[in-house]
Amino acid sequence: MKQTCDFERFDPPVLNEKMLRRELERRERRRQTVLLAAAGALLEALFVLLGLLCWDVAPVLAIGCIGFAVISTVGSGAITIVFTQKGGVHCEPAY
Repeated sequence: MKQTCDFERFDPPVLNEKMLRRELERRERRRQTVLLAAAGALLEALFVLLGLLCWDVAPVLAIGCIGFAVISTVGSGAITIVFTQKGGVHCEPAY
């Protein structure tokens, strides 16, 4: 295994339980965010397909479904851009 730090020349990095828990929570939050984004994309795809399937029967409903999917996609994209540019807000819980 390749060593990343030469402990003979430098002190090892400070690592404690709180830092490890924070990293674990960060990974869990990232996993949940990816799942939420995938669920949102699937829901929007569902509305587009529903709109296309009922186009012949109820055109107004079809336009509503497709419009909802488009507005939802644009809103999600805008929120993603703003959150990415600001870097998010990280609040530490008070234990």
